[in-house]
Amino acid sequence: MKYALLYDDDAAARRHSAILLKSLGYVVAETTTALAALNATRALHFDVILTARAHAGGERRALPGEFARLAPDTPTILLLDEDAPFPPLYDAFSATVTKPVSVRGLRHALEFGLDGTGVRPVPQAVRYERRNGQRRRRARDAGAAHAGIR
Repeated sequence: MKYALLYDDDAAARRHSAILLKSLGYVVAETTTALAALNATRALHFDVILTARAHAGGERRALPGEFARLAPDTPTILLLDEDAPFPPLYDAFSATVTKPVSVRGLRHALEFGLDGTGVRPVPQAVRYERRNGQRRRRARDAGAAHAGIR
C-alpha cells in the first residue's frame, strides 16, 4: 500500500484531492493545519506529501524544509491555486499540481515530477565540504577572508 499525507485548509479541495489519490491507490491522511501535518510526518511514514501551502500559517518557517527534515526520503508536491503565482520556494518541492486537481495532473506529477524522472525528494543544501568535513564558507565570508577582514 502507498500512503499519502494531504494538507489543505480548504475542505472541498482537500476532499476532492483525497478522492483522486484514493483512486490512484493511496491511503490518504488528511490534515487541516500545518502543525497537524508536521506531527503526522513525525509519527508516520508517507510515500508522498501534498501541501497547499509553502509556509506554516502564522509562522515564518517553510514547510518544504520542515518536511525534508522530518521525512528526508519523501517527495513533497505543492498544490497551487489556478491564479496564484509560484512561491519563491518553488524549487524546494518535488512537483507542482494546479488546483482544482485532476487525475491526469496528479498522476503526471507522481510519475514524472519536475524533471521528468519521477517524484523524488529534493536534496537538501550541502552544508559541509566533502574533503574534510569543514563547514562551507559563504561568499560573504570568502570575500572578507580574501580582503583580510575578520
